[in-house]
Amino acid sequence: MADDKLKDEMRAMLAAPLLDEGAEIADIVLSRYKQSTTVRLFVYTKAGTTLDECARLSRLIGDAIDGTDWFKNGYTLEVSSPGLDRPLTTALDFKYRTGETVRVEFIDSKRKKLTAEVLSANDSEVEFQHGEEVLNVPLAEIKQAKIVF
Repeated sequence: MADDKLKDEMRAMLAAPLLDEGAEIADIVLSRYKQSTTVRLFVYTKAGTTLDECARLSRLIGDAIDGTDWFKNGYTLEVSSPGLDRPLTTALDFKYRTGETVRVEFIDSKRKKLTAEVLSANDSEVEFQHGEEVLNVPLAEIKQAKIVF
């Protein structure tokens, strides 16, 4: 099975149970070396993604994956938060970074980069506070953003 299709199936199977636990999938990364596969699942949680929370979610995710035939030669599962230095590219990324100051890079390279606070995000746009101005930027125009420390 191709990795993109497998990740889509994993997302579909895990989304609802994780949401019931107050978590959402930020990204799934599959790494293969010889016969082994490492599944890295990055999650956002409403209460903050702590080590204990990752361990708890890892058991839930592992039990769900074990009920499939996706990894006949076994797998290693790693569950963690996306991390503060991970680029923000999706509506979900921006949603969980509300209140953070970010540096936004646009798809149109001629457009000046923007440093602003994330106010809100939905599937189509992100609302930023830039000085006294509130900007609604279509998500499709954003290449990525990074948190400013």
